[in-house]
Amino acid sequence: MLWFLFFTTLVFNAQKRSQYLLNQLSMISFFRRIRRTQVSESRFGKYLLYAIGEIILVVIGILIALQINEWNNERHRKETEATLIKQLKNDLETSAMELEDITAFYLKRAQASAAVERAFWKKGTPPDSIIDLLGSPARSRIYSPVLGTARSLINSGKIDILSSDSLKNGLISYLEKVDYLLKDISRYEETYYREAVKSFHNILTSVLWTESLPEIQKRIEENRDTIMQRKMFQLKLNNYPLDLDTIPFNSNLEDLFKNRDFYIAYKNFSTAHRNIYYKYDVILELTQDLLGQLE
Repeated sequence: MLWFLFFTTLVFNAQKRSQYLLNQLSMISFFRRIRRTQVSESRFGKYLLYAIGEIILVVIGILIALQINEWNNERHRKETEATLIKQLKNDLETSAMELEDITAFYLKRAQASAAVERAFWKKGTPPDSIIDLLGSPARSRIYSPVLGTARSLINSGKIDILSSDSLKNGLISYLEKVDYLLKDISRYEETYYREAVKSFHNILTSVLWTESLPEIQKRIEENRDTIMQRKMFQLKLNNYPLDLDTIPFNSNLEDLFKNRDFYIAYKNFSTAHRNIYYKYDVILELTQDLLGQLE
């Protein structure tokens, strides 16, 4: 049964193709008869006009087809451009929001570093409130703006989809400047911040305590039941012994602020955080400017 259906289909399709060819041949024959009649009747002028008209119609048809194709291509390009611009805007808006947060983070660390550094230049022991600022500069964050869409546009060669030359140039310039600034940030992180952290831990671990012995003993006593309920291996991870009676190092802010290495550590902190803040702030401005172009 299947073989019969297959054979019938082949025959039917062959008949359709044969009919189509016959129709085409009949049209060609029709135009040939017209040409022969006109030539045989010495109507060369009319034949020539007919031929020219036929050529003009063909050319017009081709031009119309090309124009329609061009319209379709341009419509597709505009749709793609709109999608890319939307993605770029989303990336840049996300970056702008995150950059505002990271600049605030580093501004706070830069201010704390400067406050500690200034305390070295004053007579007498710094106030106890300076203790609250000592740990802040030791924190750091690494951030990179969202650049996926922009990099993809350039690396794939699709940047020509954008119709604005100023936007193309602005996008390329933006990526180049951001990459340069991120390298600068990495350099300050490596050269100044990491060196400061080494000194910070070496000095503060052995010199400064922020709690007195009675305060630590009180906290342990209040949590003794909870501590004792832990498993043995967890108990061994507790920071203090349950029966401590001394602090291993003395707190002395006056000695601390006479320590040259301690001063150099905070000078490095100040250099790192201040310059990283400036660099991220410039990236934020560049991002906001490019967003303005996209608008």
